[in-house]
Amino acid sequence: MKRITIYSSEMNEQGGYNKLGWFDLDAAEHVLEESSRWDGQVMRGVISQMQINRAQLYRTKGGRWVENQDSRPEFNGPNRWRFLTDDEARNWMVKSGGTEAEEALEKWFPDTPDEVGPSLGGRPTVGPKVEVRLDHETLAQVDALAAKKDVTRAEMLRRLIVSGLQETNGS
Repeated sequence: MKRITIYSSEMNEQGGYNKLGWFDLDAAEHVLEESSRWDGQVMRGVISQMQINRAQLYRTKGGRWVENQDSRPEFNGPNRWRFLTDDEARNWMVKSGGTEAEEALEKWFPDTPDEVGPSLGGRPTVGPKVEVRLDHETLAQVDALAAKKDVTRAEMLRRLIVSGLQETNGS
């Protein structure tokens, strides 16, 4: 077991850092290494801005996202670990870009839109956005039914919810 302890990035009143938690690196899944881009002078990581190393994204056995930025070889700096929220992890993948990031997005966040920006018209929203977590098996069943009915996943979920509510209410 390789236990990684994660601390807050801000000092507490005693001049130390608060322990936020820990995870077993050996049991975690390495999801993605950030991509790099030319900045006009050197290649830099798109997340960390490091030249030599690249930031890493992990998914712990317990389902938490963890980012590692090891700048020891680069700036003789810190080896930083931090927990990320789902939104931060998704944005990390989007910002990193590249084929591996697209594959990770498809695996971990399949409902990520192809593009985001100001509305230029088109279909109006059906209602407020609601996020729900489903296990992989249930999601696969929803997707199969949506494909069979030739509708989107979102439309299939709406239909299933309305049908379930009507059945529950005896309508």
